[in-house]
Amino acid sequence: MLKIIEGVDLYEEIDKYDVILVGTNIYCSMSQGFQRKVMLNYPYVQDENMSTKYGDETKLGTILECKKEGKPTFVLCYINKGNFRPDLKKDYLSYESLENCLKLVNILYKGKKVACTMLGASKFDGNGDDERIFEIIAQNCQSLDLTIYDYIQLSRSEEMKKVRVSELKLKEIDLEAYYEAVKKRKEEAYERIKNNGHARY
Repeated sequence: MLKIIEGVDLYEEIDKYDVILVGTNIYCSMSQGFQRKVMLNYPYVQDENMSTKYGDETKLGTILECKKEGKPTFVLCYINKGNFRPDLKKDYLSYESLENCLKLVNILYKGKKVACTMLGASKFDGNGDDERIFEIIAQNCQSLDLTIYDYIQLSRSEEMKKVRVSELKLKEIDLEAYYEAVKKRKEEAYERIKNNGHARY
């Protein structure tokens, strides 16, 4: 079964699923978009990612399961080699790697409730063609109960700007609520860096 949810951030609904797929690169970098949220808030995923060889092209088309007791199960899908010249190459997704990853997922997680973004479509994980990506997903995930979250992922700076704009709007109408919102954000950031050891946001 295949379902698409548009305009909703998958990060907000992770707990609804047995397995979460994360499209990423071979350089152990999960620096922007959905990948960054996973890296910041579920550090065991990046720990597993960092255990792999940096820049190893043999990772393309492979997957890495990241588990921790009582926490969601993530599966990293290595689908691109990064893009060091975005001015010259817009689409840097390896479609063959995406297909190979999904074939493995389809076998290993048969019957599971699985979710992912439109893997490889974001500017952070491949900037690929939506229609071609959807076709690959549909053809290779027939044994899964799969939900695709199709939305525009934001960079770290875009996410922080969005939060700040929201806080300033709140400040205009309810000063006490504004201070509570800022306090909550800072407390969450403090807990986050305690948990992951390197970044608040």
